[in-house]
Amino acid sequence: MEKTGWDFIIAGGGPAGLAAAITAGRRGAKCIVVEKGKTPGPEPRGESIAPYPFMDELLGKEWLKNNSSNDPSFRRFHSPLDKKNTLINVHKPYYFFHWEKLITHMTRLATETGAEFLLESEVTGLIEKENRCLGVQYKASDNSTHELLGTTVLGCMGHNDTLGSRFGIEREDIDCPTIKYFSRNAPKINLETHPNLQFYMIPSGMLEIAPDLPPAVAYVFPLVNGEMEAGLMLRLGPLKDLKGIKIPDEEKMMAVWDFLTTSYPGFSDFFHGAETTYKKLTVISNRKLFERVIPHQSGGLIFMGDTIGFSEANGSSGLYFGMAQAAFWVDKLMERGGPGGNPWSEPVIPALMREYHRWDVYKYIKKSYRDIVLAEKFMFKILGSNKKLNRWWKPIMALLQMSS
Repeated sequence: MEKTGWDFIIAGGGPAGLAAAITAGRRGAKCIVVEKGKTPGPEPRGESIAPYPFMDELLGKEWLKNNSSNDPSFRRFHSPLDKKNTLINVHKPYYFFHWEKLITHMTRLATETGAEFLLESEVTGLIEKENRCLGVQYKASDNSTHELLGTTVLGCMGHNDTLGSRFGIEREDIDCPTIKYFSRNAPKINLETHPNLQFYMIPSGMLEIAPDLPPAVAYVFPLVNGEMEAGLMLRLGPLKDLKGIKIPDEEKMMAVWDFLTTSYPGFSDFFHGAETTYKKLTVISNRKLFERVIPHQSGGLIFMGDTIGFSEANGSSGLYFGMAQAAFWVDKLMERGGPGGNPWSEPVIPALMREYHRWDVYKYIKKSYRDIVLAEKFMFKILGSNKKLNRWWKPIMALLQMSS
């Protein structure tokens, strides 16, 4: 397909790309989504979102609430080896849903607004002229190569991004290795006895099976009917301050996971008798926020979402922020160009970046990165050990509750 005249070429059909398509279509823009999977959002990511007003605007009033399976507003934090635990009120529910249901709904909304889709098509490069991005090159399922030309390319490929390294986006600077797991028919998953999210703090040097493992957090999100989402997030923010620590390969990560789910105090209880439906090593893009989101001097390309680490730095939420960011940039460009117009026809990047840096969501993300650096340095470097974390558990949790 060689077509021109697109207002938006959206590279990546995950939640951020679909939010961009929905927003663009509602503003009368002509857009196309290029996705290398057979369906939009082919791989499940986080499946919880807080009820921000934007979600009602994007998905429909109370769609999230009406399609959730659990909405806890508390989190239970467990100290190393589950010696102590504390219930923290985060003062807002987190709606849990099924990934496929969200993606199907968003795809339908995007299609209804006029968005077109190119599936099984992988973006392989950019079309550029005079320091301006004019479109993308892509490879179709039959390995034939094609071009798409348009006004703006939105880089929404997330942690699978193949374009950003040219402009300084290095995945190892942004992504934290994470095991994502789902199960059903788990006997210990009962919302009457365990309605809240469970987080287990694992400092470095604590596990005999992997003494050089970076600090980590294991988690269990109880859902309905014996279902649960669980995982293991490596916390790499304090990595440079820790000695003798290295990022494990996939084999070691899976070995640690198997140990935790069979033997780790408290955490392993949830997995006894559970039927595994999904287990994969992936990443959470929340180690560093990449700032050069418009890399060309004359514009035409904007990176967003997981591609640049635009997510809550503590790892608890990325979906909302990527979707909100996509809508923000579509709205700003449409204000300057409108359907069929060219927002890049004059030097607008300084003004756009000023608006972006004043945006309350951007400021929240920046603050979350600052806060997590201080918190993790205190927990995993200054305290560091299993014994010290348990000794200081009560004041740590008091500070966490105050900041929630």
